[in-house]
Amino acid sequence: MELVPFTNEHLDAASSLLALRHRAHRAAHPLLPAAPEEPAEARRLLEALRKRPRTSGFAALQGGRLIGFALGTLRIDTTWGRSAWLFAPGHALAPGASPEVYRELYATLARQWVRAGCFAHVALLPASDRPAVETWSSLGFGHEQVHALRSLDAVVSPSGAPEQGVRLRRAGMEDLDRLLEVAGLVSEHQRESPVFAPYLPEFSEDWPQDYTELLQGEADRIWLAEQAGRLLGFAIFSPAEPTADDLLTPPESVSFTVGVTREEFRRRGIGRALFACGLEEARRMGFRSCIADWRSTNLTASRAWPRLGFTPALYRMTRRIDERVAWARGHFGATD
Repeated sequence: MELVPFTNEHLDAASSLLALRHRAHRAAHPLLPAAPEEPAEARRLLEALRKRPRTSGFAALQGGRLIGFALGTLRIDTTWGRSAWLFAPGHALAPGASPEVYRELYATLARQWVRAGCFAHVALLPASDRPAVETWSSLGFGHEQVHALRSLDAVVSPSGAPEQGVRLRRAGMEDLDRLLEVAGLVSEHQRESPVFAPYLPEFSEDWPQDYTELLQGEADRIWLAEQAGRLLGFAIFSPAEPTADDLLTPPESVSFTVGVTREEFRRRGIGRALFACGLEEARRMGFRSCIADWRSTNLTASRAWPRLGFTPALYRMTRRIDERVAWARGHFGATD
């Protein structure tokens, strides 16, 4: 096997491998978009990925034939700092190729990533591809995020009214201030064990504008649960907007972006009732499927969302390199 930099000459063969991988993925998850099963659409996705800034990768050749590839993107922002991502369209193996090919591709990519100061490494993998998930686990990657789908053919039963006096309704602009008062509940929940996701003050700076746009959006919906004038929880649904290199989002899908209930009112059916309202409205609006994602370590979400009909489609797996590797040389007095 030979590893060489990925170039335009590898695009046709890589597109075929990606189309085959997506065909197998869609056999396990029929809600996924069908178009990437065709090499022409797979090529468009690959070309879109290659246009992302700081994207490069390697092709694995055997006897001159492409048996695998991996394209990584360096990401530098306030959320992740300096990180490197293997997005869903950015990798595939030929049928029958050993998973060891992934290990070699990652080893070559990771050397460049660490040299660029990127110590957080992320891979988006089909949840149904157990050999790939196990291979990346063997490279030190762990489950961090679940991206899931469910059909709107069957509406979730609200299991009756949450309790007497609880009112469910769609939010309006007059509810903006009340929503902003509880908007941080999700971040506060995920700050705690076992998620430990940082809740930085700057995260909330854009909330007034974000919630205003949601309340004014033509197809966005925020559903509220309230009792005696107190807001108990809310759920947000928005049209799912696929990116240029998206393999997950089906046509006519809605995104379940936020679902939260005050801790003291959980386990009373409020969240399920809010979700049922949102899903029924989305179906009336013509949406056919729903997308959601959650942290694997968020115990509440990882138990509740599958019960609401969501099936994992993609796993976000991460590895964090000890940054001391950038300067540690293993003995005192080293200067090079």
